[in-house]
Amino acid sequence: MRRLSYLKLHPLPNSIIKLSLSAIFILGMLMVHPFVYGQELENVKFDISQIPFSRYGSYMALSTIDHNDVKNTVLNLNELTGKSVWSSNGVLKIEPIDGQQVIPVEYEATPLNLKGKTPSGTLTFYFESPEILHIISNGPGVSMSGKFDRNNTLQVPGSPNTWKLRDNNFVVTIKSGNGEFEGKDEKGGFTVHPRDKQLDIVIEQYHGDWLPKTYTEPFQKSMENLKKELDAWDKITPSVPPLYQTARSLAAYVNWSCMIKPSGNVMRYGMVMSKNWMYNIWSWDNCFNAISLSYHQPKLSWDEFMLPFDKQDITGAMPDYINPHHMVWEFRKPPVHGWALSKLMEQYKLSNAQLNEIYPKLVAWTNYWFIYRDGNHNGLPEYYHGNDSGWDNSTSFDMGFPAEGPDLAAFLVKQMDVLSDIARKLGKVKEADQWKQKADETLKKMIVTFWDGEKFISKSAITGKHNEQSESLMSYLPIVLGERLPVNIRNKMVADLKKPGYLVTPYGIASESPQSKLYNPDGYWRGPIWAPTTLLIIDGLKSLKENDFAKELAKSFCNTCNKNGFAENFNALTGEALRDPAYTWTSSVFLTLAHSYL
Repeated sequence: MRRLSYLKLHPLPNSIIKLSLSAIFILGMLMVHPFVYGQELENVKFDISQIPFSRYGSYMALSTIDHNDVKNTVLNLNELTGKSVWSSNGVLKIEPIDGQQVIPVEYEATPLNLKGKTPSGTLTFYFESPEILHIISNGPGVSMSGKFDRNNTLQVPGSPNTWKLRDNNFVVTIKSGNGEFEGKDEKGGFTVHPRDKQLDIVIEQYHGDWLPKTYTEPFQKSMENLKKELDAWDKITPSVPPLYQTARSLAAYVNWSCMIKPSGNVMRYGMVMSKNWMYNIWSWDNCFNAISLSYHQPKLSWDEFMLPFDKQDITGAMPDYINPHHMVWEFRKPPVHGWALSKLMEQYKLSNAQLNEIYPKLVAWTNYWFIYRDGNHNGLPEYYHGNDSGWDNSTSFDMGFPAEGPDLAAFLVKQMDVLSDIARKLGKVKEADQWKQKADETLKKMIVTFWDGEKFISKSAITGKHNEQSESLMSYLPIVLGERLPVNIRNKMVADLKKPGYLVTPYGIASESPQSKLYNPDGYWRGPIWAPTTLLIIDGLKSLKENDFAKELAKSFCNTCNKNGFAENFNALTGEALRDPAYTWTSSVFLTLAHSYL
């Protein structure tokens, strides 16, 4: 940190000296903590056709985005527990009405509340708590439609204004206003009109069984509580340069709002990837969120990192993703966890309890790859599907599966180095030496098998063939090993990355070279820029003392986010946001790079 250490002042009246020192102190604080003059988090405005309105801990979100039609203008209430199929999680469609007619509406969203401005007045949506959402009005009525026939919608006995939507574990209460449920064979809904100019609809999400409530907290009290919570989150979000203040505030909201509370399979507080439709916790995505939380929130960072390990099976494998209702076991995710753990340990000291908690789990996860994913027994584990790598459709895999490659081997070498360090800290000297030896052996095999003299390549574990047309960034992920790599190899990798237009563009690092015959501008892992690989490459460059190049790449990526938001990925030649437009590993990597490199 830069601090004011010495000031030589000419003799001046004490009052002027005090005033000058105060001004200099304020200026110094702005230099040390740029976020102190940034936009207050509670006032951040965002577009709900891109970024959902939700809050910390909640499994509810409001947005006008539609997975199949992003131009949809109807407000949807989505449930995010994974009870529904992941791409169709809508519970209610909400529209303002005047009489029986749907009327036009324009939405304005801040982290505090969502306002729908209509010709008849304003609808306001706000959270009393993570489970309780209010809709209030100063004029228009509300139509709420959904697939609720009379068999699945129950009027609560003794509560004439309360209905349970049993298929989705929601309760709708008309606290103020006139309305009723209309059920049909396949669809049903609610039409609610103000009574004495008052309308307050409460939607509560419950787990298990529902107990009647009175919902007495007034709007202003809810706003005061939320302001305090947002201010506290803002203060522990990593600081960034002044240029990125607006983006920082938006990133802070995206990450805050994507936190979910423990429920079902999710045994700790954690950050979902998005509250659009990618509302699961994938078992490598979580690592990048844990890193961004590591600067000022060690407890939350640790829980985020450990979430997939909570569901580790007897083989040592972790699920592809988890949510409260589902876990997917058909795929794995790459073992970046040792690398990620090393990043966490740079920010906070792990207790002996934490070291003892993670060590056997990381051992089992590492052994899994060598025991269960090395079909040809050559000591180099294999991917069975692109999803296992995180690079679902990379050109590196066009020769088919099972595939073995340098990225998987490099991650495991790094992980074993970290295991060696942890074992030594725990007094397991023999195990520490064994992990170091196995890491050395794997590194040698990786270089002999995958380095073709020009670059690293991935191969079929059965035929040994590789895709000669591939120009994938995956070939350069072993740079995470830094000085572990031979000098000639790492120098060649850095030189390739510095080639103008090869993989690096003005907007970041492409997943497939734009010069490649296989490049696809919106081809998922066949062209676009991605946050996780950006951080992995930059971290490797930093470990090789390529600080200026690392900073240049960090700046390009942060500039792209600053202009185009926090999409799942970006067009490598235009910077255009692609796919899910509010993705937390993107906002987390932005915060990490802007804070640590810029």
